[in-house]
Amino acid sequence: MTEPNRNYAREFKKSKVLAVALLIVAPVVYLLVAYAIQIDPRTGGEADMLFYILMIVAIVEPAVAPLIKRFHLNRYRTGGTSRMSPGQLFTSISVIKFVLVESIYIYGLVVYIITGDMMRMLSFYPVAMIWTVVYWPRRSAWDKFSRAIEVK
Repeated sequence: MTEPNRNYAREFKKSKVLAVALLIVAPVVYLLVAYAIQIDPRTGGEADMLFYILMIVAIVEPAVAPLIKRFHLNRYRTGGTSRMSPGQLFTSISVIKFVLVESIYIYGLVVYIITGDMMRMLSFYPVAMIWTVVYWPRRSAWDKFSRAIEVK
């Protein structure tokens, strides 16, 4: 295996480890925290409004990731200030995607802390799981990214 291919493989593995940490381990920790603290349920229009606003944001927010990816790719191709390797750029863009998805889990925890309603918190989890599947690092995504880097 050549040195560049070894570096690419290492960066791909790193993105997989980060995905596990941010998209599997962290949400489990948020659930454990929510079950560990007992909050008296609160009702009211502001709690409902918060839930619906955050749910809309949770559904839409990760959809901006392709725009962020395109921006970073264009900047990389034009020789911007970054001196990253393609593998490092892939990892960087992956982390941005993972953080956008992880924020959905955090929204659920915030809703729980404010409202005390565990079911509202858990309603964010299916949305986040769908986005997790969409943005999970795959070899095919890596190959497509590698081809996109080479196109000038």
